[in-house]
Amino acid sequence: DPKTTDERTEMKAAASAPAPTNASALSNHTVPWHWDAAFEKLVHPHWRSFPPVPEVYHYLVGVYISVVGIWGIIGNMLVIYIFMSTKHIRTPPNIFIVCLAISDFTFSAVNGFPLLTISAFNTRWAWGPIACQIYGFIGGVFGFISITTMALIALDRYFVIVQPFEQLRTLTHTRAVCMSSFAWVWGLVWSIPPFFGYGSYVPEGFQTSCTFDYLSQDKGNLIFNGGMYIFAFTVPVLVILFCYYKIVKAVRMHELEMMAMAKKLKSAIKTGDKKADVAAAKVSITIFCLYFLSWFPYALVALMALIGRRDHLTPYTSELPVLFAKTSAVYNPIVYALTHPKFRLELEKKFPWLICCCPPKSKERETTVATSKAANRAVPSDTSCVSNVDSDNNVNRETNKGTEMKNIPTVDGGKGNDNPAFENA
Repeated sequence: DPKTTDERTEMKAAASAPAPTNASALSNHTVPWHWDAAFEKLVHPHWRSFPPVPEVYHYLVGVYISVVGIWGIIGNMLVIYIFMSTKHIRTPPNIFIVCLAISDFTFSAVNGFPLLTISAFNTRWAWGPIACQIYGFIGGVFGFISITTMALIALDRYFVIVQPFEQLRTLTHTRAVCMSSFAWVWGLVWSIPPFFGYGSYVPEGFQTSCTFDYLSQDKGNLIFNGGMYIFAFTVPVLVILFCYYKIVKAVRMHELEMMAMAKKLKSAIKTGDKKADVAAAKVSITIFCLYFLSWFPYALVALMALIGRRDHLTPYTSELPVLFAKTSAVYNPIVYALTHPKFRLELEKKFPWLICCCPPKSKERETTVATSKAANRAVPSDTSCVSNVDSDNNVNRETNKGTEMKNIPTVDGGKGNDNPAFENA
C-alpha cells in the first residue's frame, strides 16, 4: 500500500530528527498569553519573557480573593452601619474609623471581589484596557486613603495620650471631618498623575489585576514613583512609628510615676488595672504590624523594580505581595472595631447571631452603661468649633480633675472610666 509506505517513511524521518533544545521546546509547547491587541499595549515587555502561569494558580487566587473580598466587604459594612446608626458612639475619634471602613470597603468591593475573582477564573484580565486604568486608579486612591487615615488615627492618639499641645487634645467633629477630608485629597493627589503622563496603570503579576507602572524607567515615571514611594508610603509609616513609640513611652512613664508616688505615700493609688496599659500598647503595635506586614512586601517589590533590580521579579514574586496587600482591608475592622467594647455591645443588640465569635465581657457591659449615663448628664460648656468635644472627653475631664498627674490621661482598666484614648486605639 503506497499510503502505508509514505506514513512509515514520515515516522522514520521524525524518529531520526534531532531532539529540540529546551528553549525551542518551551517556545513550541507553551500556551500563548490570551491578550487582545488593545490590552497587549499595556503589558510591559518584562512580563512577556515568562511563560503563562498555569491555570491552577489562577484558580487558587480566585478562591483566595473571593474569601478575602467578601470578608472585607461584610466586615467593613458592619463597622459603617454600627458606628453611623448608634448615636452615643458617633464621637470625633470614631469618624476616623468610619472613614477607614469606607475606604477598605471600596477597596475590597472594587479591587477584590468580584472583579479580580472573575479575572482570575478567566486566567486573564477580563474587563478591557479602560477598566484596567480605572481599577488601578481606585486601588491607588483607597490604598493611600487607608494609609493616611491610619497615620491620622496615630496622631490623634498621640495628642490625646502624650498631650504635647493642650489645644490639639480636644478633637472636635469639625476637626475630625477636616482631617479625614485631607486623607481623601492626599489619596487623589498621588493617584491622578498617571492620567496626565506621569506614570501609568498597567497589568501586574498574573496579568489579572492592574496597578502603577513600577517597571518603566523613563524620567517621568521614575519621578512619580519615587515621590509616591516617599510621601504616600514612607512618611505615613514613619508617622505611625513615631506616634505609637511616644504613646508606649508615655504610658510606661505614667505607670512608673504612679508606682513611685504610691511608695512615698505608703498607700495604694488607683491608676487602673495595669493590664489596660499593656493592652493599649499591644493594640498600637498590632495596628502597625498588621498594616506593615500587608503592604511592605508590595512596597519592596516596587522599590526593587524602581531601582532596576528585576532579577527576581517574576509573575509569582509580584503576585504574592498583591495578595498580601488585599488582606489589609480585612484586618482593620477586627483591630479597630471588634476590640471596641461599645461596638461589640451594639453588634450584640443588632446582630445577636453574629456575636458568638466575640461576645462582650460583663465588665464591658457595666462600664459602657455607666459611661453612657454619665455622658448623657454631661453638658458641654461651649459648642464652638474648637471646644465642641465629644461627651466621653467631658466625662474624663471631670474624672481626672484634681489629680496631680493631670497632663497624663488616667488609664482605667474598664472600672468606670471610659477613656477614649484607649477605647478607640
